[in-house]
Amino acid sequence: MAEGDTLDAFAGKLGGMAARFAGLGSTLDDAALVKKLLDSVPDRLYAAVAGIEQFCYVSTMAFEEALGRLKAFDERLRRRGQAGGKRADGQLMYMAAQWRARERR
Repeated sequence: MAEGDTLDAFAGKLGGMAARFAGLGSTLDDAALVKKLLDSVPDRLYAAVAGIEQFCYVSTMAFEEALGRLKAFDERLRRRGQAGGKRADGQLMYMAAQWRARERR
C-alpha cells in the first residue's frame, strides 16, 4: 500500500485480486486477505496492526473486521492531528496540571 492510498482504495485492490483468483478457479480466503492487508499498511497504522495481531485471532478474523478496525484507528489519528499536541479541529490539548487549574476556576 502506497503512503497516499486510502484504506478503501487498497481494500478494493485486494477485493479485485480475490476476484481474479476466483476467476482462475482458486480461492483467496479471509485469513490470506487479512494477512496481506496487515502486512502492507503504512507505518502510521503500525500501532493498530500490532494491537490486532496481539489481541485478535487473525487466522479467523473476517477481512471486513480487520479493515474496519484499521479505518477506525486511521480516523482517530486524523481527528487527533498527531502534530505537536494540536488537535485536527484546532483545539490545543491541556496537560494534566493545566486541566486541574482550569477546573479550579
